[in-house]
Amino acid sequence: MIFDDLVPYFLAILGLLALWVFHEMQVRAGRIHAVDFWDRSGIRMFIHITPKDGHICPVCLEANGKAFLPIVAATKKFTPLHGACTNPSGCRCLLIGLYGGWPEARRLLQQLKANSTAKGIQLSEKELDELLGGQWAQGVSGTMDRISVHMLEAMRNEGSNQEIALQRYRFVTDNAKSDRDLAFVLPAYLRLADLLERAGHQGEALQVVDRFLKTYGEKTSAPHAPTDQQRTLMSLRKTRLMTAQKKPAAQRIA
Repeated sequence: MIFDDLVPYFLAILGLLALWVFHEMQVRAGRIHAVDFWDRSGIRMFIHITPKDGHICPVCLEANGKAFLPIVAATKKFTPLHGACTNPSGCRCLLIGLYGGWPEARRLLQQLKANSTAKGIQLSEKELDELLGGQWAQGVSGTMDRISVHMLEAMRNEGSNQEIALQRYRFVTDNAKSDRDLAFVLPAYLRLADLLERAGHQGEALQVVDRFLKTYGEKTSAPHAPTDQQRTLMSLRKTRLMTAQKKPAAQRIA
């Protein structure tokens, strides 16, 4: 009788052990950590985006505006691209998470859940316009999605409205504070400096580069730190911008 009474307890312990082993396997596979973080951050879907300028890669352009559920993005071999990026400066794409509390975003989330077996939904330019043109600032989305929406708007406007793009990138670098948003600070610095230089605003571009180098002065393996290539590119940009600023003075003296 005593043994029979203990059987349920043994089975419960075995069940917990099996659950722990399964959880450990998922963590090692890189799935649990990402999904848990996104869940805590209030991310319910992702939008893949790339800068809409004259340097856009055809492979990246094909995936631009594609939406995914977190469970899809958390898979080990996930990639939104159907090939390798061909941009000589490296891939500039971002996967931007949204809570999506406004009507247009909720409809997209419902579509994603209804097609959960698919690998995502490709949004047209019109659908992206409608999504970002919705009342995202109202309710919980205004707090949770502000940085994400500004980053999306900045990247989409690079080729059509540089002033809006510059304004949005500045907002991200100045206001991103949460763990969820800090991932956008580095790409915002890179895009802001590049856009300012191409627009001929060398002085302001140099200020952004100096701020970048000060922010990421020490090499670190911390999350969201720039790569060696990114540090090198910004250092070269600083040299180029300083040389460009010295030229007019030299010309005046001559």
